[in-house]
Amino acid sequence: MKKSVIIFCLSLILTSCSVNSSEPTHNQFQITLNDIFKHQHSTSIYQFELITEQLSTVKDKERLAYISGMIDSYLINNPLFLPATIFNNEETKLIIADEQLQSDIVLLYQNKKEYLKQIQSFIAENDLKKIQSKQVELSKLSASMKRINDDRLFSNDQTKIASYKKELETAIRQFPN
Repeated sequence: MKKSVIIFCLSLILTSCSVNSSEPTHNQFQITLNDIFKHQHSTSIYQFELITEQLSTVKDKERLAYISGMIDSYLINNPLFLPATIFNNEETKLIIADEQLQSDIVLLYQNKKEYLKQIQSFIAENDLKKIQSKQVELSKLSASMKRINDDRLFSNDQTKIASYKKELETAIRQFPN
């Protein structure tokens, strides 16, 4: 009888230890995943904003060469990789952002990538006039990135989420079809 009580107590202790150690690990996983995505998202939005801002005021081909390097460094690592990976995984997609924002976030990343590829082709052709003809469009894109580079994406407040969704949809509409 004593032996079974001891075994029962040991199993209870081991079970409680494993449950307790699992919970902080899961919470740490959520925190880490959230922090990684926040950093990547904010950095990606800022880099795109900076590139479009620079392009909206470009006046010479030397500056265009510099901006081309900025675009190259932006596109080297696929900016869509992390959001697509997170949002296509059932376990992780609800950790990061409200479900109603996820498809728009992926669309935003797709649009940014495709837009910069298009601009890069103009730069490769050394077509400063073509880029300058897009200065108003580029300026609007840059301004829209400033409006969506904040923490509302990561909020649990439905008012902030709705506000962010509206700004996000406006930013997506800024991209030419």
